[in-house]
Amino acid sequence: MLNRIKIISYLISFSFLLFSCDEKPKSGITNPSFLPNASGENNEMLIIMDSTKFKGKIGRELVDIYSSYISGLPQPEPRYDLRYIKPRKFNSILKHAKNIVVAFSLEGNSLDSEILRRNFNSESLDKIQSDSSLFYFVRRNQYARGQVVLYLFSENDDDLYSKIKRNRNSILKFFDDELKKRVDTEIFRKVENNLMDKIFTDHNIKIKIPYGYDLAKSINEENSNFFWLRQLDLEYDKNIFLYYEDYSNSELKNFYDVFNSSDINIKPVRSYISKKYLRDSEKSKIFMDIQDVFPIQSNKINFKGNLAIESRGLWKLSDISAGGPFLSKIIYDSKLKRVYYLEGYVYAPGLKKRGLMQEISSILMTFEL
Repeated sequence: MLNRIKIISYLISFSFLLFSCDEKPKSGITNPSFLPNASGENNEMLIIMDSTKFKGKIGRELVDIYSSYISGLPQPEPRYDLRYIKPRKFNSILKHAKNIVVAFSLEGNSLDSEILRRNFNSESLDKIQSDSSLFYFVRRNQYARGQVVLYLFSENDDDLYSKIKRNRNSILKFFDDELKKRVDTEIFRKVENNLMDKIFTDHNIKIKIPYGYDLAKSINEENSNFFWLRQLDLEYDKNIFLYYEDYSNSELKNFYDVFNSSDINIKPVRSYISKKYLRDSEKSKIFMDIQDVFPIQSNKINFKGNLAIESRGLWKLSDISAGGPFLSKIIYDSKLKRVYYLEGYVYAPGLKKRGLMQEISSILMTFEL
């Protein structure tokens, strides 16, 4: 875990040292509102570092962290689309990228290393050399509005590699959190207020619904509490549905047993719901099922103070005519003695699913009891 206490104590003073020479805007502009907007996709990332070191263990570790495949998708898709840029090629156009990682150490005399060190004044370089706890620095809106630049540094290459490897989860989570903020801003810029009000009135739960979703089905009965939201597009479908039961009226005992098993198996729960509610309106014998090609990945989590199970996997129609990825959360409300099954899934044949599932994830995270 990053030594945040020690690092934060330096952030204010260190920030004035880092770019005091070369990186002041030539116009003297300090207000981000006057900067150009950051460009590129939310999942695009530039890595700026010495070319030799990028080919070595430091570069390989960064590539492994940021381009690891996302679980639960039908085809391999990396978390981020990486592009390596030599420091000498880092021009004004490339500087508008949304996500940038700059990695360097004080070791090495190559032109690339020298260019990177020029961004730091002598006092900053002395701090890096004398204080091994300094490892990273974040600069927002450095070249463009909405941009994040993460600087990773150390006295020598071995130490930098060790720190990156030791803190790989933290430096990945940093950009994942930034990505979620951007996705949230985009999809919740306009929401379906009337639909959100209806869901709250009928089911007493809150969930943010982006503009463009419609209510496909809603049932509010003693033992049947369910709603299904859809956003239909020419190229893809996005879906959110919720099913819940009170413990005393439970029709599905597996719903509760799933929390007490070391071997989590959500398939009986999911199949029960899909067979009952997620059937083809024109062909009632066709229903949604779970694909067995790849195993479902499930983990117990804390969802806003509630015990929950998060699962990722692939769905299919029972006649195998369609399929795609899904993300689900089974949430136990100990106060109401109620269990909720919340899921989002997409159908997007021939398209990449990463961005669509990131939107689904953001919507599910707005669920409130």
